[in-house]
Amino acid sequence: MNKPSVLFVFTAESYHRESAPVISEFVRRDWNVTVLLGFQSDDATRIFESCRQEGIAVEFAPGTVTYGKAAGTDRTAAAAGPSRRRTADGAGNPLHGVRSLVRKTGLMRLIGFPAKVAACFRKRKAAEAIVARLAPSVVVAGPFHSAGQFDNAIARACRKRGTAMYCLPNSPYLGERILRVARPHHLDHGMAGPVITVEYDWLNRLLGWIFPKWTRRVADGRRLFYWDPLHVLAAELAGLQMNRLWLKPSLDFKRVFVHSAYSRDLLLTDGYPAERIVVSGPPLLDAVWAQIGDAAHETRLFAHIRLPVGSPFILFNVEPSAEHDYCDWDRHWSLFHETMAAVIKCGLPVVLSLHPLCRYEDYRFAEDKYGVTICTEYRIHALYPYCTVSVSFPCSTNLLCDVFGKPLVIYDHFGLTIGEGESCNMHLVPGGMVARSAAELCQHIKSIIARCVGAETGRDVGGRIVASSGLIVDVVESDVQATAEGQVLRRQARGDTVQCEEIRTNG
Repeated sequence: MNKPSVLFVFTAESYHRESAPVISEFVRRDWNVTVLLGFQSDDATRIFESCRQEGIAVEFAPGTVTYGKAAGTDRTAAAAGPSRRRTADGAGNPLHGVRSLVRKTGLMRLIGFPAKVAACFRKRKAAEAIVARLAPSVVVAGPFHSAGQFDNAIARACRKRGTAMYCLPNSPYLGERILRVARPHHLDHGMAGPVITVEYDWLNRLLGWIFPKWTRRVADGRRLFYWDPLHVLAAELAGLQMNRLWLKPSLDFKRVFVHSAYSRDLLLTDGYPAERIVVSGPPLLDAVWAQIGDAAHETRLFAHIRLPVGSPFILFNVEPSAEHDYCDWDRHWSLFHETMAAVIKCGLPVVLSLHPLCRYEDYRFAEDKYGVTICTEYRIHALYPYCTVSVSFPCSTNLLCDVFGKPLVIYDHFGLTIGEGESCNMHLVPGGMVARSAAELCQHIKSIIARCVGAETGRDVGGRIVASSGLIVDVVESDVQATAEGQVLRRQARGDTVQCEEIRTNG
């Protein structure tokens, strides 16, 4: 009997990072494992080489249908200076007025529409060829939310072949409400363009009237598409649409393995079928739980952050506001310095955890200027069990404070924890304290330190979660076995029907 096979599809570095323990578990159980990289970057190249070294089959999807740029073309150093915002397009150019008029009429968008449709069909063709060639028993993917992209093409190819898809989220924040809260923020901070507003031009107003289900009314009263509606229309024509446009993840998945009951509740609230949701815990924590109490591991970790084993420290999660393009570099550095100055006054060593988008070279100066340590070898998940207090911007990793039983202070530079109710609920963490000024931040941290250090809670690592990788593979294997048994029964039933027909005919 042929071994079952699993295809992992990654279109972002974080998808692989969260799923790596599950890949290892499938390999351990003797599945045929293939990793398909649907994005191009230095991180993708690193993942490719890592898989090859581990003997895991890995390949890149064609560069013409994937996300990102080829390795070696990642962004330049932020330290070179603040980002330069473009002035009005073509200012000083005699054709500027003509181009502006063409844009206002919507003609330029219509001219580019056939190219959007053609790009969708290229992705569809490439995905169908890959899935047909590899013929996996199951496909595992991240919680993509896109239209007309490679993820959607893979999902369509799987639907066409009847291949079950499984979702491994890279965040505890799932469902429609999260997207409805986030999109206005993206729009206001330049992470999404004004083309997503229904009132952008006559084309958007027309499409909003024809396809009202593509839009949502957000808290401030604006009516938004999630993407440029012409892009959504191109995806619709090519069959590369999301299964429920504003829902993350897609309803195409047979199972979604969520981080916690909180994540499950988010999905249930938005109508995701309960039988498809499995609370597994994040696979990324499997190694963290396994290493707690390992003296050699703890010695290495504390040596890296330049502290004696067991020392209390503040874990500081750096906000990638400029890297994420919702803040210019001048303001980013101003806020960073202000926040650092407040945190180092609190009397404990400070360890900085950088977001994957943040470059160590850009922040290295903080070690000399503020006496902090930047952790480069361990992710925030690995540091959490040993910190005394976590200090962070509104971030999905803040939910780890509950997992590991750690006090949390959220510094909110952009007002995400105030304002309309849904935004507050998404970004506030039960038991967490919020600081909206440097003075308040320092005050909150000092009060926690006074309470916790004396009680020696810096070593408290909270309760244990069941290792999720094993649970995830157990569920997939059970589904595959049930599917195989169902196919046998159907074949037997068809055979019995044929025999009955033969009896009637011969009789």
